[in-house]
Amino acid sequence: MSATGVENLLQPSRSLDSIKPPAVHRLRSDQEAIKTAHQIAKELEAEASARDRERRLPRAEIELLTRSGLWGITIPEAFGGPGVSHSTLVEVFAILAAADPSLGQIPHNHFCVIDAIRLDGTDDQKRFYFEQVLAGKRFGNASVPLARSSTR
Repeated sequence: MSATGVENLLQPSRSLDSIKPPAVHRLRSDQEAIKTAHQIAKELEAEASARDRERRLPRAEIELLTRSGLWGITIPEAFGGPGVSHSTLVEVFAILAAADPSLGQIPHNHFCVIDAIRLDGTDDQKRFYFEQVLAGKRFGNASVPLARSSTR
């Protein structure tokens, strides 16, 4: 994903309810996932402290991660994903957490569910759920709509 692509995905000043999100990028390799993480980390770092200080929820940031393709990086190649290694998954989210520590824990449940489907799902379940993820769906705490009210 190009730096321009990252900039187009991150729209922190616009309500996500009022825009049609762009298509999810499909990453193809461990290297592309790591490169994308570095590009996004630069964007995240710029607003991380202010967002935490102001207690703003990371709506646009989570959407950016989704649209970048990073939420689908462990989907096996046989089901349309890049099937990156677990070590790449850890590296990607270490890069992102270094830029914005508040986002480091959010993907945990999502990737645990993907792994459970990969290990125990039927082929039909894998096809259905993995395609959903590649299209931008999220599992776990990353899938819950973020509250509109203050967290104070």
